[in-house]
Order: sequence, then structure tokens, then C-alpha cells
Amino acid sequence: MKRIITLSLLFFLLISCERKEPNFSEEMIEKIAGEYDKDDKIIVIKLYSLLDLYIKTNENEIFTTNANYLFECYKRHYSKKYKTFKIFLEVILDKDYVFDKSNQIITLSPYYKLSPKIEKEYSTLGFDNFFRKYSKQSFRKDELELNTSNLKTNEYFTVKYLLYINKYDVSSDCLAGRDYIRKREDSFK
Repeated sequence: MKRIITLSLLFFLLISCERKEPNFSEEMIEKIAGEYDKDDKIIVIKLYSLLDLYIKTNENEIFTTNANYLFECYKRHYSKKYKTFKIFLEVILDKDYVFDKSNQIITLSPYYKLSPKIEKEYSTLGFDNFFRKYSKQSFRKDELELNTSNLKTNEYFTVKYLLYINKYDVSSDCLAGRDYIRKREDSFK
């Protein structure tokens, strides 16, 4: 009887300790949403508006967007459903949230399917080895670049998405033709 009670307690302890880690912390969402609380009459480039944000669709596709686009969609289509932009962001930036593809937010954005080849590689290698394979040291000290050699377009977006769900952001330097990888927490310092 003691064994059953002990095993039951261990089982419940393991279940209660396993918590889903959010993709964005409360502070990060507050920083993104806080930029849009002001009613600016002039065009201002917002600090976090250029971060790529990814959302799943019900047809197993991903679309890439940013905070500016999401704010416009919020104002036009979701402000009655969600009291604030912050609440809207908390819901849609959740890893498990899935948009209905027929939804108005999707129709204006490009979307793509994840590459099965890259997904298989990711699950086989594990994140750490996957990260090492698709990152390389930049010519600048203390920076990492995305290793895009031999990646097709769909594979490139899949690698970026898999980094994103593991709390890494990829920013592009269009002039130099490089993509830099940063931990998400560093993007918000």
C-alpha cells in the first residue's frame, strides 16, 4: 500500500511540475503592447515592431507577421473580442494557438508549410545539435549568423520558425545579406 501511495505522489508531483513554458514572457508582451498604447499621430518606428512573429493555421501552415500588422488586425477585427492589444497578443503568441485560415488576419499574409526534411532533422538531432548545424560565428565578435548554405526557401523559413519556437529571433541585415540569431530575452533588453 505504501508503494502505491508513494508512486501516486511521485506521479502527481511530476505532472504538477511540468509547466508549459510560454514563448514570450509577460514582460516581453507588455513591452510589445506598450508601444501601441500611445495614440501617435505621426509615424514612429517602434522598437519591437520589426521582430518576426509566427502563427500556425488550421491547415498546418505558418505565417510570418510582425507587431505592426497584428495591431492593425486587432484594431480592425479583434478589438471587440479582446479588451486590450496585450490580451490579444497573449492569446495569439501562445505556441499552441491555431488560426482558422479563413480568418481575415490570414488572407493578407504570406504563409508556408514546414519542410518535412528539416522537421525530421530537428527531431532527430535535438535542438542543441540542430542549433549548432544552422548557426555559425559571425565576422562580428559575439554574434551568431544563420547558416543558410544549401537551404531552399521553404527550408529557410522552417529553420527560422524552429528557432523561434525555441526562443531565438532571427533578424535580417538586407544590405549585408546576413541573418543574425539572438536569444529572445536579448532582443528585449
